[in-house]
Amino acid sequence: MMPNKSAARILVVDDDPLFLKSLCSVLRDDGHVVVAANGGEAGIEAFQSALNAQSPFVIVITDLGMHPVDGRQVASAVKTASPSTIVILLTGWGEWFKTKDAIPLPADCILGKPPKLDKLRATLTNYLGSARS
Repeated sequence: MMPNKSAARILVVDDDPLFLKSLCSVLRDDGHVVVAANGGEAGIEAFQSALNAQSPFVIVITDLGMHPVDGRQVASAVKTASPSTIVILLTGWGEWFKTKDAIPLPADCILGKPPKLDKLRATLTNYLGSARS
C-alpha cells in the first residue's frame, strides 16, 4: 500500500466489471475512499446522490466508451452540477483525442485505458494538490 497524503473521495465509472473492480482496488490500496458505478447512468446517479448528501466526490474517473450513457455524458453532468469537480476521462482510443481540437470534451484530463498506474497516481497527486491550494 502506497501512503497517500492526498487521499480523496473518488467515483469510478465503467461498464466493465473486472476493470472497475481492479481500478477501485488499486485506488483504495492507495488510501482513497472509492465508490464504483457500473455504467454511465449509475455514475450520474451516484454523483448526484453524493452531492445531495453533502458528501461530494473530489474526482470522477470515467470511461469514455460506454453505452447507452457514455463518459462524455457523465463528464457533462458532473461539470454542470459541480464545475470544480475534477473529471478524468479514460479511453482506449489513445492519443487520437489529443490531436482532435474539434472534439471538446468536458474533462480535466484524458488518460489511456487501462491507465499506467504511475501516470494515474501522478495525475491524481497533481489535481489533488491544486484542488486544495
